[in-house]
Amino acid sequence: MSTKKVIIIYRYIPHYRKKFYELLKLNLMKSEINLEIIYGNPGAFDSKKNDSVELSWGIKIKNYIFPLGNREIYWQPVLTKISKADLIIVEQASKLLINYILIFLNFIKWKKVAFWGHGKNFQQEKSNIFGEWIKKKLSTKVHWWFAYNDLSASIVKTIGFPHEKITSVQNSIDQNIILNKINTITPKEINLVKAELNLIGKNIGLYVGGMYYEKKIQFLLESCKIIKEYIPEFEMLFIGDGVDSDLVNDFAKRNNWVHYLGTKFGEDLVPYYLISHVFMMPGLVGLSLIDCFTVQLPLVTMKNNNHSPEIDYLENNINGLIIDETDDPKIYSSAVIKVLLDSDLRKKLKKGCENSSKIYSIDEMVDRFSQGIIKALKTDF
Repeated sequence: MSTKKVIIIYRYIPHYRKKFYELLKLNLMKSEINLEIIYGNPGAFDSKKNDSVELSWGIKIKNYIFPLGNREIYWQPVLTKISKADLIIVEQASKLLINYILIFLNFIKWKKVAFWGHGKNFQQEKSNIFGEWIKKKLSTKVHWWFAYNDLSASIVKTIGFPHEKITSVQNSIDQNIILNKINTITPKEINLVKAELNLIGKNIGLYVGGMYYEKKIQFLLESCKIIKEYIPEFEMLFIGDGVDSDLVNDFAKRNNWVHYLGTKFGEDLVPYYLISHVFMMPGLVGLSLIDCFTVQLPLVTMKNNNHSPEIDYLENNINGLIIDETDDPKIYSSAVIKVLLDSDLRKKLKKGCENSSKIYSIDEMVDRFSQGIIKALKTDF
């Protein structure tokens, strides 16, 4: 069997995706498939997340990014790099101009092109009606679909794409680094972190993630104040960055029980996970849920139109809490307080997290993605 070439084109590489690409490349080599990753630079919004990394064996290009109102349009100059590709996988996004050309190449049966994505924009508050209409129309014009998970796969099937050409990859992230750190961290290291922060409370909340509108940062800050009034020893840790990080930084400066720690990744997060008792994220929930499962830290969120597909992994009152959507931080705060003060509930949720951590793994994602690629290569236009 001759070696096949598969190219994944992505805007940029966030830190949580690097290990997946490395494992996917190794796994595909067993089937004589060569994987190439073509990636570029993040736009203004993504740059503020401070989460982009390099891939030594990847092919880096310069993205040309054009503002359009409050959005960005991308031109990715990759046409000279795809001539030998047997399958090209791209993000499902109407803002990526190269997708329109690639879909035409798929239409004339010159290149097999696959989408990788959510199926729709889950961040409905920012979705553009025209953009979503285009996305829906184009989503049935590709050769194959790599859906984030079963929820996304059902959406793709609903818009008319054949189910036998949909691969549900069960989106996840590498947890081995965190697990290794959990197994090797010493009480001395944990106590040192507590001492550095001057933590004295026994009820500690944690937020790890991007800081932008969909995350409901201001709502979260109001909730923290309410929890502090009810539980005087409550303290809050914030880790992450983004356009709303100033809100957190200013809040922390005014309240000595709030600690803003900037950006941290991988094993550097472990001490903060281990000293915390609840993960607070009222807004958009995505892959952070996987971390919560791994470290057995119950997450509390609420229903809204902005969650990523991974919200499908959260089972209310089993591996976390998801309350009805509300504009009242008192209601959200009461759910957090319940987790903090009810040790039996917290124990139950921690057990649910442990069980879920065995299901949603990066190894499973790599295997599913690999099998989907093999099927896509074997399947005719």
